[in-house]
Amino acid sequence: MFGKKKIDIEDDMGQMDHEENPEELPAEEQGEEVHDITVDDEEPEARKAPQNDAEKLADLNDKYLRLHADFENFRRRTNKEKSELIMYGNKELILKILPVYDDFERAMELMEKSENKEAIVDGIKLIFNKFTGILQQAGLKEIEAKGKDFDPEIHEAITKIQASPEMKGKIVDALQKGYMLNDKIIRHSKVVVGE
Repeated sequence: MFGKKKIDIEDDMGQMDHEENPEELPAEEQGEEVHDITVDDEEPEARKAPQNDAEKLADLNDKYLRLHADFENFRRRTNKEKSELIMYGNKELILKILPVYDDFERAMELMEKSENKEAIVDGIKLIFNKFTGILQQAGLKEIEAKGKDFDPEIHEAITKIQASPEMKGKIVDALQKGYMLNDKIIRHSKVVVGE
């Protein structure tokens, strides 16, 4: 790119006196190549390994402090993400339920104005079916109870009553429905068991 060119400093400077300009640097000897000092010019051993035990200890302590700070930052970030997930985890479900809430508000207004009870009942059934569909899409399943064998894993026996021989150990009545969310029980069925 650029060719090397030898310059005779005394010729270029002419009659300049070194004493008149104290900031002037001393001239280099002829044939000596000028280069900047870089990291590569340092001795590799001095760069890789500290010279004594005190430097090694200081280096290890610095690494430990940096690692500890990184871990603390990671812990704070994950705790923040976890708390946000807990606070806003139901956002998608709430957004799906809001139209049902709007339908209920409209139905309440119409119930006050309308005299046609059949239309009101039909409207409430439509809203209920819409709500049930949304919950099923979210993974909610009803635990079937009535007429089934009592299973303490999914049913909670409230009381026992005398029943026919074929209903012994079976559920006679369900007082409160139980539900599962994605194959995990979130509410046990409260049932009456025959004996």
